[in-house]
Amino acid sequence: MALKTRGIVTQVKKETTFNTAPVFADSDVVVSEKVTVTPKVDMVDRKNLGCSIVSEAGIPVRFTTTGDMSFELETNGSGDLQGAVLYEAGFGYKLANGATIDEANHKIVYKSDASGDAVIYRVASGDIARISLAIKKYFDSGDVVLQSLGNVVNKVELDFKQADILMASFGLEGSSYATMTGQTKPACTADSGVPFVGKNATFTYDGASVCAKDIKITIDNSITNSECITSEGYGDKDIVEKKISGSFTCLLEDFSYLDKLTNQTVGKLFTDIKVGTKEVAVYLPRIKVSDVSVNDDSNKLIDVTVNFTAEFDTTANDVMMLAVKE
Repeated sequence: MALKTRGIVTQVKKETTFNTAPVFADSDVVVSEKVTVTPKVDMVDRKNLGCSIVSEAGIPVRFTTTGDMSFELETNGSGDLQGAVLYEAGFGYKLANGATIDEANHKIVYKSDASGDAVIYRVASGDIARISLAIKKYFDSGDVVLQSLGNVVNKVELDFKQADILMASFGLEGSSYATMTGQTKPACTADSGVPFVGKNATFTYDGASVCAKDIKITIDNSITNSECITSEGYGDKDIVEKKISGSFTCLLEDFSYLDKLTNQTVGKLFTDIKVGTKEVAVYLPRIKVSDVSVNDDSNKLIDVTVNFTAEFDTTANDVMMLAVKE
């Protein structure tokens, strides 16, 4: 019988040793919209001349994976985000009680002594050790499992739309995979939480309130592979560069964004969204406008899409912060 998408259960856990399976527990189950773990085979062509004009089949030399995972932006009931380990691996740094959300002054304040009331995820300037993840994907029968090890997050995308569920997606590069049988599907509790929605929000650019209908922020992690002739796969993966960019779309009321583009004016971006007692905020203390698109379709209000790039801010000692509490 064909397998169904409903019934798939996925576990994600940090690896203690790169490309080595940890011991999974029920608490490592993540509730996601989509989990793609695609086996990938690196092939090399045969070098010898055969007895036929038809080339011989290549030889597989390395088995890796690529994939992505998508989540509704939602808390997990313990004061953190659903899929928290992916946020930590994608941003690079996490600290419980490491922040306060200062809505009045449009910023997140980092508390290195853990004296805050919110979990913080940060993209800072320093070199932070990469985090590798192990993923087990149980199909609806529960017996067959696809396991991917040595996964490093190469992309984080936050998608905040007006009057829609906020989403987060993560791109993954894995180092090995295996299919396993005789597995027992872990316990999975039905998701009863309420995700964050793009309403009742504060959004400011450079301290001024902006009526934005679509906000996107992307972290691109450039990954390099450690290779050695004594290994049949990758010895390790390291993040060697981070690029943070994004965009927001708002009604065109003046041409100030074009001026900011021309003058390369430095600004800051802050958004704060609440659902009941839960709150999530994103803060980029230093951004520059990189592109401005004016959308003037017929019989509509004219809007403008502002693209930006984030830089390291010496005052905040940060590039990007995400804080969450419930």
